[in-house]
Amino acid sequence: MPNSRRSAAISLQGFQSSSHGVDFASYVSALESFDRLEQLQELKALGRERTGIGPGARVLDVGCGFGLETLRIAGSVMSGGLAAGCDLSSDFIAEAQRRAAANRSDVSFEQACVEALRYANESFDIVWSERLLIYTFDVRRAVSEIWRVLRVGGRIASIEPDISTSTLNLKDRALVRRVMGHEADVNVAHGWLPGRLPTILENASFTGIHLATRVVVFAPELAVSYFVQCGQSAAADGVISEFELNGWNSEIDALFTQRKRFATVGYFLFTATRNS
Repeated sequence: MPNSRRSAAISLQGFQSSSHGVDFASYVSALESFDRLEQLQELKALGRERTGIGPGARVLDVGCGFGLETLRIAGSVMSGGLAAGCDLSSDFIAEAQRRAAANRSDVSFEQACVEALRYANESFDIVWSERLLIYTFDVRRAVSEIWRVLRVGGRIASIEPDISTSTLNLKDRALVRRVMGHEADVNVAHGWLPGRLPTILENASFTGIHLATRVVVFAPELAVSYFVQCGQSAAADGVISEFELNGWNSEIDALFTQRKRFATVGYFLFTATRNS
């Protein structure tokens, strides 16, 4: 497979890191590509609508990365509101601060762990959480912290994938199940999270929980880089053989060349309210 198609391959495990080093540009490129996917943007629009992000709102973006959504939020809340972002990665925070300065956006970014947020009680009207909780060691603690920093009546929007729903149209379906089962079980902390999240939100005293879903369709280059990495990870852990890995990569390359690849993953938007 040509190196140009592999250059942006990243491991989902890296999103649990506080620094990304030499791989940082690959993470930025992959996140920007994923952010452009139509179905993900539809869920984001629903999340903004259901939480009421708009002029005057005070919004915290937890797990903000390098600020793609935070800067959009800042444009929505305008001068009467507040936009803040935090992320575990110092590299992402530095890039978010650089982008905010370049856009002359008044956004506060800081490095922080979601299980121990450094914000006062009831500081925000809305907390935005996107592709964060699947990487978080203690999801219950993270949700409790989000509840704590929300004002009474404040709302959360959480967008999370179920990695186990990932599909790729290779002929060997058993091989796809083995590789993607490994990805869900090993490379993120909670690859099956959406089925558990309503109960976690309820136990944290959130009410009015609403769900929306989209099947997100990968763009061609993004599908290649991601699923190649999934195969490499499975082979490294002995889940598939080197022979199987070669076949995996060859068929992905052929589907890409023939423009016949079909790759998807299920995404889930949860919105809820702190009522006490």
